[in-house]
Amino acid sequence: MTPPKHSCHFADLPLTRLHYVRCGEGDPMIIVPATISEIKDWLPFVQFLGQGYRTHFFELPGHGGSEPFDQPFSSELVAESVEQLADHLGLDRFILMGFSFGGVLTFKTLQRLSDRVDKVVLLSPLVSYLGLRHSRAKLLALKATVGTLRNPKAKNGMLKLMHDERTVDALVWFMTVVGKYETNADLRARLLGFPPATLDVLLSQVREVLSVETDDIAGPYTQPCFFGMSVNDPLLDFATSVSFVQEQFTDPIIKRFTFDYHAPPDPFTFEQLDRGYRSMLSAFDD
Repeated sequence: MTPPKHSCHFADLPLTRLHYVRCGEGDPMIIVPATISEIKDWLPFVQFLGQGYRTHFFELPGHGGSEPFDQPFSSELVAESVEQLADHLGLDRFILMGFSFGGVLTFKTLQRLSDRVDKVVLLSPLVSYLGLRHSRAKLLALKATVGTLRNPKAKNGMLKLMHDERTVDALVWFMTVVGKYETNADLRARLLGFPPATLDVLLSQVREVLSVETDDIAGPYTQPCFFGMSVNDPLLDFATSVSFVQEQFTDPIIKRFTFDYHAPPDPFTFEQLDRGYRSMLSAFDD
């Protein structure tokens, strides 16, 4: 199976200049990214979906090739940017998809653009800080750590740690072992090249992740919804996520997986996705 062709573009929007990829033909779909997500990380998945949809994935403002906002990063600004991107693409209506910490951004976008979203696809979404599989003590410690980094001197110190070959491994350990942060990106290399604006975005997202309540993103919503998540997810609690989705949508399609990771330890290739998850493409249409 040959992956469908893709093309990368820039969209000059009122709030930011977004870098995005387009792939495939069919009903339009916009994927809202999770943290530290770049096009190169998601391209096989975008091409997999491109077999059935005209798929668009963008890098968050401040990440990759997307320019940061002129004001502090927030999920509301991301939702407004999705609206502007849809206008730029000429999409009156579209399917909306979100994964992991991008689940909050997806719900914020849905709140803003409910009348333009035909369907919603949620893959292992964060729906509340209570859905994080951390003890209360660890959550408080993480909040305190992130709160300290509001201080410019502390943030500059963090950048020095990130950009130093001798200390970046300690930060990677903290994020993956203490914070249970999972990514199939090369986190070490990514942190070594982090510019200040990208760190600002990441810290803003982490603050939101550690404080978001279900009431902040609640509906109810009228769109058909496909929800997929592993019951063994080590980062997010399955019961919390599925219960919230069932409360917000009428009769959502629930797909339970059993793998023991949140994000795959090694990036999936297009061929692996096509071989293992082809049936999901038709499930989105049910």
